[in-house]
Amino acid sequence: MADTPFLQVKVNAVLVRHGLQMIGDDIPKVSRLVIYRRAQAIQQRMKVPGAPPSYPIQWDSEKQRKAFFATKGFGKGIPYRRTGEYQAAWKVTSLGEIGYRVANEKKQAGPIAGDIFGTQSKIHRGRWTHFRKTIDEELQVLPEEIRKEINTSIKRYLP
Repeated sequence: MADTPFLQVKVNAVLVRHGLQMIGDDIPKVSRLVIYRRAQAIQQRMKVPGAPPSYPIQWDSEKQRKAFFATKGFGKGIPYRRTGEYQAAWKVTSLGEIGYRVANEKKQAGPIAGDIFGTQSKIHRGRWTHFRKTIDEELQVLPEEIRKEINTSIKRYLP
């Protein structure tokens, strides 16, 4: 009988075990880093100033239109001059081990950016970045980014 070819693999089990433990320790760190990057990307997109309004203004209701003029631009003057406060108010804050929060605490943020359900004032629709749409777009890339970071970790720790 002819010699049967065989394949022999030697593995340093201690080294592999250590590498796997290091990768396991890296996964939460890697995930947090990628989530933080996405939160920052959302924040930056939300800070982009909206286009000037088009005329005639698309009021959400006649009541809103009357209130705007009766209060002289909701107390901000007519014509309204942008201050940049809305854009500057977008913040990313840590929630500890569970992730990050992207928020704007300004009263006008909801109508401008839209709420979590996607409702955005007609006046701002199509001119200002939509919060819910931005979140959905940024979160779609999370799995692939996390996979890439974990692969980098694997290459770093395993021979």
